[in-house]
Amino acid sequence: MQQPSAPSKVPAKAQQIKRIAESIITLPTLPTVVSKMIELVDNPRTSAASLARLISTDQSLTARVLKLANSAYYGFSREISTVNMAIVVLGFNTVKDMGLSLSVLDVFKQGGVPGAFDVAKFWEHSIGCGVACRMLARKAYGRLVGEAFVAGLLHDIGKLVVNQYAHPDFEEIMVLVHKDGIGLDQAEEQVMGTSHAQIGGWLAEKWKLPTVICSSIEFHHKPWDAPQEKDPGFVGLVMLADLLCHSAGIGHSGRASAPLPDARMWDLFGSGGVQLTAAMMDDLKSDFLVEFDQAETFVSFMKEQ
Repeated sequence: MQQPSAPSKVPAKAQQIKRIAESIITLPTLPTVVSKMIELVDNPRTSAASLARLISTDQSLTARVLKLANSAYYGFSREISTVNMAIVVLGFNTVKDMGLSLSVLDVFKQGGVPGAFDVAKFWEHSIGCGVACRMLARKAYGRLVGEAFVAGLLHDIGKLVVNQYAHPDFEEIMVLVHKDGIGLDQAEEQVMGTSHAQIGGWLAEKWKLPTVICSSIEFHHKPWDAPQEKDPGFVGLVMLADLLCHSAGIGHSGRASAPLPDARMWDLFGSGGVQLTAAMMDDLKSDFLVEFDQAETFVSFMKEQ
């Protein structure tokens, strides 16, 4: 007699959302050009010419790269008319950051909830987190700087998945958060049996993003729970970047109130030899605001698209 299978440990609601996240029909994929661009930029042997050849196969991306390079901020006396020159002007990482940001923006343009979830403010917060995470990686981590912006940008992408592909659940969560005063994480668990972080991790895996980025999305609220082989110290940077953005009032993540720092984050940094402490929080916030101000041209360009 066949034994009944053991009940799944994943709640029924979570299984439903995971099916949505894994569905080839409903969930988008990153454009091939953008996926390949991420690989090229992360390869130190890549030349501006080879990256330009790839970008030139996508008319929309080509136009946007040239538009950003010719913006008033860069102040060139003559027009930048080739992608190769635009890459030289902007730099590899700026081109990669823009390409990925625009691709994700294009994927999730629909499905806003007026009055409950401001998508424009959400993207401002997300880009701000990317800027903050890159600053932290460069300042105190010493590696994975190239992945840092992407990790910060996409840390809350699971919220957009729920908003667009499980919209009734998203509306119920927003009511619990903004009208009943329930914390976002608790509301998600109550309604779905899972979290936006878990869902975002599923999407990142579907997009075949680097493992450390998938991990940073899935564990950005609990970096101490990230498997050691997935670099919990880097995941902690994403959590800190999120805190800096909330503290500085950059955009809006959909939460009714800003999350509070957790001592376990600082302990994680200390145990991993990362030179970040609670006493540095005010200075980090000031440094981030300077960095964000310097990135204002890029941020404004993204908001206009």
